[in-house]
Amino acid sequence: MTNRATLVLLMLFLFQTLNFFDKLVFGLSAVSIMRELHVAPQVFGLIGSAFFLLFSVTGTLVGLFVIGRVRTKWVIVGLAVVWMLSQLPIFFTSSLLVIALCRVMLGAGEGPGLPTAFHAAYDWFPPERRSIPSAVIVQGISVGFLVGSPVLTWVIQSYGWRYGFLTCAGLGLAWTIAWLLIAKEGPYAAPAKALVPTSERVPERMLWLDPTIIGITVMSFMSYWIVGMSAIWLPPYLQVALDYTPYAVGWIISGVFAFQSPLIIAGSFLCQFLQGRGAGGRVSYAYTSAAALGVSGVALLLATVSSGVVQLLLIGIAFATPSLTTIFGPLALAAVAPDSQRGKLIVVIYSANAFAALVSNAATGWVIGMGSTPQAGYANAMALAATMLLVGAGACLLLMFPDRTRARYDHYLATSTEALS
Repeated sequence: MTNRATLVLLMLFLFQTLNFFDKLVFGLSAVSIMRELHVAPQVFGLIGSAFFLLFSVTGTLVGLFVIGRVRTKWVIVGLAVVWMLSQLPIFFTSSLLVIALCRVMLGAGEGPGLPTAFHAAYDWFPPERRSIPSAVIVQGISVGFLVGSPVLTWVIQSYGWRYGFLTCAGLGLAWTIAWLLIAKEGPYAAPAKALVPTSERVPERMLWLDPTIIGITVMSFMSYWIVGMSAIWLPPYLQVALDYTPYAVGWIISGVFAFQSPLIIAGSFLCQFLQGRGAGGRVSYAYTSAAALGVSGVALLLATVSSGVVQLLLIGIAFATPSLTTIFGPLALAAVAPDSQRGKLIVVIYSANAFAALVSNAATGWVIGMGSTPQAGYANAMALAATMLLVGAGACLLLMFPDRTRARYDHYLATSTEALS
């Protein structure tokens, strides 16, 4: 690993840390916002969902029309600037409309963030060495929660919820300046799309309708159902339904994502170990993803009928384990896709999956509001999330056959090359 590759990877790690500071601040401010502005859970859920209104749309558009045409460095600069600018108006307002519009703007900027970070990292590492860099980037999410929960809780409790958003804006400005000084394209970056011969790309229909690609899409959607909930509804769930204090909530969430950090490292090493032992994509990506979502779903169901330390442990497992699919999914896509189409697949699928959060946050608010008590409403919402996770595990087992997909694409490329010779 070169010094430049290490610096770029570190910046992409911090990129995701900043990303989840921006997401988490809204959930940590939830109770204060609802009390001060007299917001019902159903309305707060809709505002939370507003973050994801354009999340999938912009991610899909960036994947289809920007990645491969604009240098990745500048794509990421644009995203970071949008994140920063979307936080500032909230500091000055008490308008729910302004807050909702700012969350829409933030979501539009964050939609392509994680998959674009993966794509930027893969430009610096060969295929057989992409597992650990993927884990490092996803660790930024864990650190965002681990550090962001107590830090932003302290800012919010000490100075008011508006200062939490101002803090995120300042961090965004600092990161953007550093990225401009450090970032450049890596040695494994694909050439611009216009320069890629047709013989090195498979048809769009073959690319998107392959069962493995569909399976990864379904899996990522179901995984993001709970990932999207974690920043918006996990803090009020712990505070309102389980009766923890705001400071305790901050530390509990830190504990959840402290567990996520070694889990991600272990998962990346497991994937690399399986590949080193000659395991195929079915074992390395499909079985591991199914296990992650299955364990998470079962843990969340058990958490609704548990209490005390056991309940907190189950919540930690349920909310941390789906992050493993954020490693396995992009790695599977990178393993099967032609290099010239790798970025498109990763950015589109792992941006469009955020539509799950748009649905899950609104559905969670509705289910909570319909409960006979807040506790019953939250329990029903968690049971719904568990069901979605189990559906995602089933999709991995039924649809994901990466080796077949790669062989199919390779056969097409070889045949089309021979036809042109």
